[in-house]
Parts: sequence; C-alpha cells; structure tokens
Amino acid sequence: MAEKKLGPYKRALRDAEEKANATRVEKGGLVTHEYPDYETYRDVQVAGNKAKLRMQFVKESHIENLCGYLNDIFSSVDFGLCHGTRRGLEQAWFKAHLSNDPTVIGTEISDTASQFPDTVQFDFHDDNPDWHDKANFVYSNSWDHAFDPEKAFGNWVKSLKPGGVLLLDYTKGQSPDAANALDPFGATLQALQDMLVHSLKGQGQLRETLDWRKTNKEYRSRVVVWQKKT
Repeated sequence: MAEKKLGPYKRALRDAEEKANATRVEKGGLVTHEYPDYETYRDVQVAGNKAKLRMQFVKESHIENLCGYLNDIFSSVDFGLCHGTRRGLEQAWFKAHLSNDPTVIGTEISDTASQFPDTVQFDFHDDNPDWHDKANFVYSNSWDHAFDPEKAFGNWVKSLKPGGVLLLDYTKGQSPDAANALDPFGATLQALQDMLVHSLKGQGQLRETLDWRKTNKEYRSRVVVWQKKT
C-alpha cells in the first residue's frame, strides 16, 4: 500500500522529529525540548521554516484587532517588532492598520528572511542593542519555537520603550500537549503568565489578557499583554 501523502506541516514535523533527537521535559504546566546542541535546534527550525514557507497561521483580522488595541493605548506607534514571522505578513499588516505609518520589523531564523520586505535574519533568543528601548510593541505568535523562552522574553523586553507592551498570542497550538520537536515550547495560559511575572520581575507587569476567541472565529486566540514600567 502506498504511503499516505503528508501535508507540509506533518512532513515538517516528521522531519523535525527525525533531525532533533530532542528530550521532552514537562514541569509545572510547561513543556520544553532539549536539543543535543544549538546547531541542531537551528537546523530543525530552518528546515521547518522552509517546509512551511507558504503556510500562514495568523490572520490579518487578528493583526487588525491588535492594531485597534495599540491605537487605543498609545497616542502614536512609531516602531514595532514581530518575532518569527516566516514570510513577513504580520509586519505588513501592522503597517497597514496602525494609524501612524510606523516602522515594523520582523525576524526569522532562516536565511529565507532575505526574500521578504521588512524582515531580518535573526535568532529571536538573541539581544540586539540597536533595538533597546525603541519599540512600542513586540509581538509574537511564534514564541512556542523558543528552546529557552525566558532568555527570549528577557531580550524582547529590552527592545520595549518604557510603557511599551509585549503581545503574545495564546492558542490551543501553544498548549503543553501541542509541543513537539519543531514547536519545542508549550505552556498552559497560567504557566505562561507566571513565567512572565517571575522572569521579568521588576521590569513591568501583566497588563491584561485579551480574549477574542468568540469575536474572531477565523483566529481563536487570547493575547497575553505584558507592559514595561514607565
């Protein structure tokens, strides 16, 4: 019998499991995956990016809702960062729907970043001093690709202006049960909130968690909002 043809995500996941040789660690509502070394993590993420390059998870309607929220809480938005954007649609949508024609940059670990506007090749765990205290917002729906989420979140917060906000989508795809070698970090909503409070202590606080699961049926998400102190 011929092997059933796999879709791009399932092929990417199968290949990631074969490449990663990662150890799954579960603790307190969190799941992480430990790779043999950084090069393995990077190779898995780049291969997964290329396999899913034409797939799009986040919807424009969700980014439009986030822009409405940002327009409400800031007098103007000048600069924003989107981490893990694959082919650059998130930053394009932010630029289209924010009222002040801001600069919005997306990051992607894969060399495919060079193919898309306003996208830079960058591992989102790393620190970029050029972005320190510049961003009104840092957004990600791809935080579940972090192998060291506390390091990633800590560096993202460095990019925020005083009063700036970290916006983290939370969907069922980011739950502990959904974590795998390609999406190595999963958390319950409470565990994610607790991690932010603990790891970013003294730098700001949780502002709120938006819940748009009933109002946007094409992208059923909550959004954890953490705000840097002024």
